[in-house]
Amino acid sequence: MERMPIAIIGCGGMGRRHLTGLAELYRSSFCNVELVAVCDVNRQNAEDLADEAVQQLGRRPGVFAEVQDMVRTVPELQGAAVVTDAGTHHVVASACLEAGLHVLCEKPLALTMRGCNRIVETARRTGRILSVAENYRRDPINRLACALIQDGAIGTPQLMLEITIGGGNRLMITPWRHHKASGTVILDIGVHLADIAQYYLGDAVSAYGEARLYEPYRYKTEDGGPGGFYAKWAAQMPDVVTATGEDALFGYVHFASGAIGQAIFHFAGHGRPAQDRRVYGSKGSLVCLGDRNGQPITLCFDGGTEVSGEEILGYAPSYRLSPVAAELFVGERIWTYDFPFAVTDAKILALEYYELGACMQTNTPPEVTGEVGRRATALVYAIVESGRLGRPVTLDEVERVEVDGYQRAIDQHLGLI
Repeated sequence: MERMPIAIIGCGGMGRRHLTGLAELYRSSFCNVELVAVCDVNRQNAEDLADEAVQQLGRRPGVFAEVQDMVRTVPELQGAAVVTDAGTHHVVASACLEAGLHVLCEKPLALTMRGCNRIVETARRTGRILSVAENYRRDPINRLACALIQDGAIGTPQLMLEITIGGGNRLMITPWRHHKASGTVILDIGVHLADIAQYYLGDAVSAYGEARLYEPYRYKTEDGGPGGFYAKWAAQMPDVVTATGEDALFGYVHFASGAIGQAIFHFAGHGRPAQDRRVYGSKGSLVCLGDRNGQPITLCFDGGTEVSGEEILGYAPSYRLSPVAAELFVGERIWTYDFPFAVTDAKILALEYYELGACMQTNTPPEVTGEVGRRATALVYAIVESGRLGRPVTLDEVERVEVDGYQRAIDQHLGLI
């Protein structure tokens, strides 16, 4: 199988996760990309990731500190995964697109709508592929949930509840998730959940709600982050972080279909944590127990009837994983799985890289285009901006930057205005 030469730009914790995802794809029957370069302004991080690549991929990629130098030195390069900090996505992704590279950009696509618009417009102008690394929707359980809804298992969708509560005053992986100017936790995690809501129910139209900061100080723990990928940098993090960005988001969402969404993202919650996702329809409801954990879906009907085992597949006749996903997750129509988080994470990232390679080879658009990634970011900001204005805000207003009171200070900090 032909392999498209690509680079990873950004060699921190997320870069390490991406490398592990590439290794998972390398071990499959579907490897269609090859890592030929890594790039980071922190040269040591890039050198360290290149060393890890030898262990995981069997070859050491070239090491660079600047995108322009990398492109000049590796003329065969055709694509790049941008996994730098979110505040630089609009600069790095745009530079890659301008250099003629196809791009897989981590979510959020950018920190603000102006940043998102810059990347999307650059991709359109250059004719390059822009894919957003939105991983939750690639979880086979979420594929099954979407098929159940589309196949009418619960009738016409009416209401979706998305609840995530917990975190207390602990540092959420890294300090930047608590700083408004570098991307708050409500955006970093909220964009995942905004994408899932629109993956399940279609386009969101407007939202009403507010964001709050409950914990002004965050305290470092011994946690190495998801899969332990961030433990390497734990010693460099301060013991206490002064938070400047919100840690809770409460929203009421209208979808174009007429369905309603209720979102509670409370990442400063104390006591018992909560994780709940439910979709109610005219004939029944779905209960989904989170993402990347393989927990089965429960299909519920009036009278107390519940389906949560393999028989649930009978309510989703259209559900089929792609051949590469079926190989990675060991089954075309799986309804549960049992892998450690790091393994599941790698498998889903492998799917993102496979799609990038396939799109590059066939010049076809990816599932999560820049426009789709921007829409998820717009949904988060519609709720935030609504809280400032005291009225519902449409996602179109946000995307057109007609409503930007909250984002304006970030844009000024980033030099976007």
